Amino acid sequence: MRILLAVDGSAGADTARALVTGLSWPAGSRIEAVRVVEPVISVVGSPGFAFVGSMEDVLGVDEARRALHVEVAGMARDGLTVSTRVLVGRPATVLVAHARESGADLLVMGSRGRGPIASMVLGSVSAEVATDAPCPVLVVRTATVRRVIVALDGTTEADRVVEEVAASAFLRDAHLHIVSVAPSVIPGPGILMGGGFGSSVGVYEDAVASARRDLEQRAAIAAAHLAGEGLDVTWSVPEGDAAETLIDTAVRGNADLIVVGTHGRTGLTRLVVGSVAHDVLVHAHTSVLVLHEPHAVMAEEQATRPTAGVA
Repeated sequence: MRILLAVDGSAGADTARALVTGLSWPAGSRIEAVRVVEPVISVVGSPGFAFVGSMEDVLGVDEARRALHVEVAGMARDGLTVSTRVLVGRPATVLVAHARESGADLLVMGSRGRGPIASMVLGSVSAEVATDAPCPVLVVRTATVRRVIVALDGTTEADRVVEEVAASAFLRDAHLHIVSVAPSVIPGPGILMGGGFGSSVGVYEDAVASARRDLEQRAAIAAAHLAGEGLDVTWSVPEGDAAETLIDTAVRGNADLIVVGTHGRTGLTRLVVGSVAHDVLVHAHTSVLVLHEPHAVMAEEQATRPTAGVA
């Protein structure tokens, strides 16, 4: 397994490194620790400034290499090799490009914050990488993975999420709790204000009950499948808003990771429509593992590939 670990000297990156160091990986796995140096064009290209030496010296690439070697010291162990790489460019862009070019199976990175400000700023690096990367992305907020919420939405996408969870060696020692969020039994304004109040509410309640039964059946089947793979798993079908309910369930269950899948939308479109995966990523206090739908990744492969400087 090839794990790409993004580090930048921040507290969030330190937590990500601690988590990666403490998890169990398949024998023969490789961790590539990457630090990105971002050129400050407004300074480097400004008139009146004179720089002596190579561009690498100006950008501090050698210093970044030294810091990176210090950060990964002690991570290697039997069956697990660790290498380092310094990239030059816009962090989110070059991380996604390098994940694609290196064939990474998982990209791990820290998160710098949450809340109203972070919900706007997080689109900078971690949310952008989680949206565009060609592989699963683990955005780390806790240094352990002991209790995991696995979000299933009742679609065929859920089957892929279950298979990926079953194949993830680093989740085998955790307790997994499958959560499929059912629609609220309280009708929305469109139902209450529509014509034929009684019949409309009755139809809505029947549809909700049917959806709940379907979700319960799918969650039970998924749990049985994971249990058959030797995993410790339970399931529940709470009701409410999907993202809010997943986050609340994680808080009440002391979970430290939420696993979410994404659908076929890519890039800005997925962010604008406010997908469950994006809302969970922005607002959760846990780590979040984002699993991408294969054809969404194929679309990314066909897009124009940015060129990243490698040092």
